[in-house]
Amino acid sequence: MSSAGTLKEGTSMKKIADELGGGQDVAIETVQRSGMFGKLLTVERETSASIAFSLRSNGVSYRSNVSNMSSTRYKGKDGKEDSGLDIGIAPPQHAKWQSIGAIMVSEVVGAGVLTLSRKYAQLGWIPATIFIVVIFLITVYTSNMMVEVKKVFPAIISMADAADYTFGRVASSFVQVLMAIFLCTTLGDYMLLIGKSLASTLYSVHLCFPVWVTISLLVIFPVMQLRTLNSTTALCVMNMVSICAAVALVIAGLVIDGRDPGVETFLVAEDLDFLTFMQALSAIFFTFGGQFMFYELMAEMTDFTEFPWTFSIAGPFQVPIYLIVGTVGYHYKGVDASGYFLDNLPFGWMYRLASALLCFHMLIAFLILGNVLSRILHLYFSPYRVNDLGLRGKLEWLGCTSLVIVVSFVVANAIPFFEELTSLIGGLLVPSLNMIFPILFYIRTKQMVDLKIKGWEWVVYVFLIAFGALVTVVSTYMNLKAIIDGWSTYGAPFSCHCDQIWNTCDCSPTRMEFTGFNCSIAEAP
Repeated sequence: MSSAGTLKEGTSMKKIADELGGGQDVAIETVQRSGMFGKLLTVERETSASIAFSLRSNGVSYRSNVSNMSSTRYKGKDGKEDSGLDIGIAPPQHAKWQSIGAIMVSEVVGAGVLTLSRKYAQLGWIPATIFIVVIFLITVYTSNMMVEVKKVFPAIISMADAADYTFGRVASSFVQVLMAIFLCTTLGDYMLLIGKSLASTLYSVHLCFPVWVTISLLVIFPVMQLRTLNSTTALCVMNMVSICAAVALVIAGLVIDGRDPGVETFLVAEDLDFLTFMQALSAIFFTFGGQFMFYELMAEMTDFTEFPWTFSIAGPFQVPIYLIVGTVGYHYKGVDASGYFLDNLPFGWMYRLASALLCFHMLIAFLILGNVLSRILHLYFSPYRVNDLGLRGKLEWLGCTSLVIVVSFVVANAIPFFEELTSLIGGLLVPSLNMIFPILFYIRTKQMVDLKIKGWEWVVYVFLIAFGALVTVVSTYMNLKAIIDGWSTYGAPFSCHCDQIWNTCDCSPTRMEFTGFNCSIAEAP
């Protein structure tokens, strides 16, 4: 299924060593990596410097480097390995592509889907539909590139590893920083949604938004102390069912209420301009933001070259769901479709239930992604105690999870606008992680193994990189402007921000109106 071109398989390590000069030893390193869902992996591999030296000095075009991977066992208080904690955790390089495809299905429908009806309102029927499909196809295309790079460097476990092997440690550090920013801001977005959905479930309890986020923090904190996610399959299933049920409730509510005669929709939005177009694309990019974890998923596979087949499972589920949510919301609400899908419902039991389901979904999503980031931080600050279940190891884990939660709390309150924060993440970071970096790593890999890049390939690569860079710059400017405008309209960071979460005319006039309450009469003297 590869559309990115195929790199030839490598020669054996012995042959490469012989070509280096009489079978001399290559430099081997043992590293720990955070794998899928924060699983701790130990990887024995050839160093990137050794690979670069051999390619540069001896012209070895195609190679496979030392790569031995295993799950790292946790150590108990006595310092001995506790094998019991490995129960239910499959070893790496064990899963079939069908299993990985099923995991991807459970993860593809998340926070980003809630913005899509608004993106249709901004773009119109044709542009929104086209770009949801196009960005999915670009994701498939660049994912094939990631597979081809891993064929040459099979010890790659993360996007940062790919940067290390192709461009060096500085590039790897840069990618790690961007991934950390992506994870921190995405977790902030998740905490924002947990607070918002919790407040919406209890909309008659009039607490300010920062209070609801604080309550969310207190709920998340003890759960985040779990260091192993043994039942990840069950978590993924619950995650998918809860968000699909929440979305289904909103769609059912829209169908029951019917379409207002005055609703307008357009094939191409009447007021669509270049800046609005780029801003809308950023939110669509966010919905495909999971690509940064694809190398971790490949590390779980028996044969990672089969990874492209996972899209034959994920794609037929992901794209139709995105199109259904976007088109249904736009059909029933038109240009007034909300940037938070649940805001298309009036106050009532359906809104409460949908909000509760979304809150549950976001709690699971935060637990999974927060565990990944906490594991990465623990590996960075204390690699020798990352699998220590003694007192010091627990305290270090407490520190890492506390840092993750506090940063998420600050992000959620600093930018308490779901649509704008989601779009900012999607525009600022996702084009690089999903498109620009995979293409650059692929180009560099082909150059390292002396494979010529054809003229038409250069045209495609340059166009996609330029497109990604343009979306990044323009959408980031527009999203930052929207956030600043939001602060001016609704209040500064950590203000009350009761809009759309209190059942009052002052805070939620639009929802109160289509709930059946006449705010103009209520406000009359």
